[in-house]
Amino acid sequence: MKFSCLGLELADAVLKVVKAAAVRTTNPILECVKLTAEDDRLTLMCTDLELTIIQSIKADVKVEGEAVINAKFFSEFARKISSEQITFTMRNNNSFEILYGSNTATLQCQNAEEFPQPKELENPEKIVIKANDLKDLVTKASVAVAQDDSRPMLKGILLEITDNQLYGVALDGVRMALIKKPIISSTAEFGIIISARSLLEIVKLLPENDTEITVLTQKNHLMIKLNDTILITRLLGYKADFVSYNQIIPTEFSTTITVNRQHLYDTIERASLLSRIERNHIIKLNIKDENMIINSQSELGNIVEHLQIVHTGNDLVIDFNGRFITDSLHVITDEFIKISFGGNMSPCVITPTESDEYLYLILPMRV
Repeated sequence: MKFSCLGLELADAVLKVVKAAAVRTTNPILECVKLTAEDDRLTLMCTDLELTIIQSIKADVKVEGEAVINAKFFSEFARKISSEQITFTMRNNNSFEILYGSNTATLQCQNAEEFPQPKELENPEKIVIKANDLKDLVTKASVAVAQDDSRPMLKGILLEITDNQLYGVALDGVRMALIKKPIISSTAEFGIIISARSLLEIVKLLPENDTEITVLTQKNHLMIKLNDTILITRLLGYKADFVSYNQIIPTEFSTTITVNRQHLYDTIERASLLSRIERNHIIKLNIKDENMIINSQSELGNIVEHLQIVHTGNDLVIDFNGRFITDSLHVITDEFIKISFGGNMSPCVITPTESDEYLYLILPMRV
């Protein structure tokens, strides 16, 4: 195996794929990056068996072949020599000789035959969606993903195709996010659960524009192909394995407010300073007339904030985990939002003022 490539292109490719390399695994081969030189391309691949990232770049291939190198070291090394033209040569003792400028490095390789092969999808279902819509859906839904391992399905995001819309749903037992985006086309209606961690890594590699991307899914895998990049992730399950989320969304409310999102975010952040110290994040909302009082207290003192609102319905006093509210507000971009309440023991629902693009449900705290 022998090839040459530009250091800058190599460094960029390694930094992309290394996000899928395993960390602290019992199988050392999963901590590696696989290099495949063939025709005029160098293909790099990392996988932890849940997420696989494959990236191809141009290369001057003299002798075709494969090599497997420790991913963490190779990514750091590639960044240090990114300004050079680099030549790689595989020696008989299973070591890689790397020439860059007048310098030489030798890296020991592992057996390429032990590296897992990427999943190939045959006759998959297809979704075509704009890249920025998928990025926005995953970003907004991920704030409600469960962090513990007690219910593995809740560490994922349900992606559901219905009526030419893509729904992203996440919940952790005390809050829920439901995001809706239009799709350009789909070959079927279905619901699949994808690891939030995998989806977040995938959308980081998508462009920040309305480029159309094709999402493929078959049996237990999802794949996205984008130019020279292939992203593959394993499914956690299907809609039948998820919570019946439609049944927990309230339909009747006794109190509704409309408020400036940024002002509410800033107010809760300030009011939460004291409760954050005690790690309970409890804030009290007192809604009356056109004013909402937000306060928190601890042994250190008391903070009281006033916020102007548009209010309809009953007055209300209710307690929340302030962090759950600000997590949602942080990913919303609307200037104004609507928050609806069903009483001081019922969840609040955060929605846009003029659409149904997103919905955040948050349970109150019992103090």
